[in-house]
Amino acid sequence: MRNTYDVIVIGLGIMGASALWRVASKCTRVLGIDASSPTHSYGSSHGNSRIFRRAYWEGEKYLPLLNQSDLLWKELEELMQQKLLFRTGGIFVGHQSSHVVAGSIETARKGGIEHAVWSESETRSHFPAFNVSDGSQAVFEPGAYAISACEARLGMLNEAVHQGAIIEFGNSVTGLQTSGLGMRLSTRSGQTYSAKAVIVTAGPWIGTHLLPELERYIEPRQIPVFWFKPKTGFGNLFSSDQFPIFLYEHQDGALLYGVPSILSNEPGVKIGFHNRQQTPAAPNWKNIPVHKRYLDEISQVVGDLFPKLQRSPIQAKNCFYTLSPDESFLIGESQALKSSFFASACSGHGFKFAPAIGDALACMAVGLKPYVSLAAFSADRFYNVSPEFRECPPGSTTQSLRREKPQSRVDGAHHKE
Repeated sequence: MRNTYDVIVIGLGIMGASALWRVASKCTRVLGIDASSPTHSYGSSHGNSRIFRRAYWEGEKYLPLLNQSDLLWKELEELMQQKLLFRTGGIFVGHQSSHVVAGSIETARKGGIEHAVWSESETRSHFPAFNVSDGSQAVFEPGAYAISACEARLGMLNEAVHQGAIIEFGNSVTGLQTSGLGMRLSTRSGQTYSAKAVIVTAGPWIGTHLLPELERYIEPRQIPVFWFKPKTGFGNLFSSDQFPIFLYEHQDGALLYGVPSILSNEPGVKIGFHNRQQTPAAPNWKNIPVHKRYLDEISQVVGDLFPKLQRSPIQAKNCFYTLSPDESFLIGESQALKSSFFASACSGHGFKFAPAIGDALACMAVGLKPYVSLAAFSADRFYNVSPEFRECPPGSTTQSLRREKPQSRVDGAHHKE
């Protein structure tokens, strides 16, 4: 029957694109639906670059997904026969007992990940672009890399189409309900689709529009990202073969991340705060300018850490994090709708995990056991706690988040780790 599928994927950001790619190899009839255009910039997956690292300071529970993702990123690059992964290495800097340094060392040791621990003088010697403070320590992971984000996502969609998937852009899903076959979908265009299973990866829109059972456990937040240009004569220090992806934990707890420019159309080094400058916000289709005080704040930190970069960013743009209360992922099967599987929130650090999460969702949708256990990311962990969205637990780098009022703003460009 026309409009009847084995699996439908709703939302084609990086998680949905990955799920579509992986499920298309397992099913005959697969459909992907996205409310906007193929390269829109309204969610969390657009932009030129993302970070991949396995010495994960956030904890070893992420390692199985990271190991699987590493294999699949390399598989995708080989399938596409173009450069997607830029082997920059990664450096994670802070004081000796900082979350970033101590956590990266612990995960690297437990996971058998190649790494080195450097003093501040060793860091400056290896990467002279960094003006790290006295007493700081760095963990260097040579296997870390930058991902060509937009090209990778479009490559996943292309591979899905090559395997027989159908993709429909510009048509949002307005209703989900169970049916005799599995699930029935209604769309804004008036079309109705049926599927044996549905995968929902709609980012910040997942709770309000599609799976209300998740709404109490997620909060979209607007967060800016910035681009900095090297000063004249110092461009070589920040090239992708000389400058690593990095995390830097400031003494006051601010966590900075950065990626060298890996494509010719990226205006400079991409840098942003992971745990600062977040404002709760409803997702919308507007380009919201960045607050001027955020521009001033990051200019100060970047000016101190990278004196060979121009102090003021040349571009800035807001994007979305979709956060869970503990900053970890929400992945699993819906309790309210049978044969429905989801991934959100990804809490601002999910892109690197997308191939493994997409593959796990694809396996569940066709009745197979995922290669990697998702038990640690089940929404069940929140079902017996207060329904109110709460700040992250003590020790989290995001515990200082606060609701902020708009001030004067500055316009600009794309986004995060």
